[in-house]
Amino acid sequence: MIKKILAGSLLPVMAFAMSVTPALASHWSSSNISVDVDNSAYVKNIVNTDASTGGNVANGGNANGGNANGGNGGVIVTGNADAISTVLNDVNSTYTKVTASCGCRGNIDVDVDNNATVKNYVNTDASTGGNTANGGDATGSSSHHHHHSSTANAGDGGTIVTGNAYADGAVGNLVNSTVTRIRR
Repeated sequence: MIKKILAGSLLPVMAFAMSVTPALASHWSSSNISVDVDNSAYVKNIVNTDASTGGNVANGGNANGGNANGGNGGVIVTGNADAISTVLNDVNSTYTKVTASCGCRGNIDVDVDNNATVKNYVNTDASTGGNTANGGDATGSSSHHHHHSSTANAGDGGTIVTGNAYADGAVGNLVNSTVTRIRR
């Protein structure tokens, strides 16, 4: 009868020990993974883009005294003025990939803190203006002694033909983007 009592009292103790063992094994094989990413950025862009075909002068000449004739202004033909500026900022982009292939049951903690200040000052100008094509000045004089009249002729203004003015500015900001992938 002692054998029966001993077997009867050992059986619940063994069953309890067997049920506890897998929990202890799972706890022993678990591991926690912690990832901490801190990003901070200050970006300041100052961009000036200028294109110009302007500021041309094709004035006629001046005539001073007597029968002087001023020359005519010239001909100026310019191309196009294209000003293009592009600013692209990719600031504090974080890609985190955690692979826990051990079959672990621990915690995975990913903490990403991003802080950014982005300032863009973009000026884009294109111009074909500021051109002058004025006629010249004429001043005539006559001698009082001979009583002859004189004629002075000023030159005609020139011709200015400019191309097209085109200005394009683009600003793109990708700031504090975060992608986190966790695989178990």
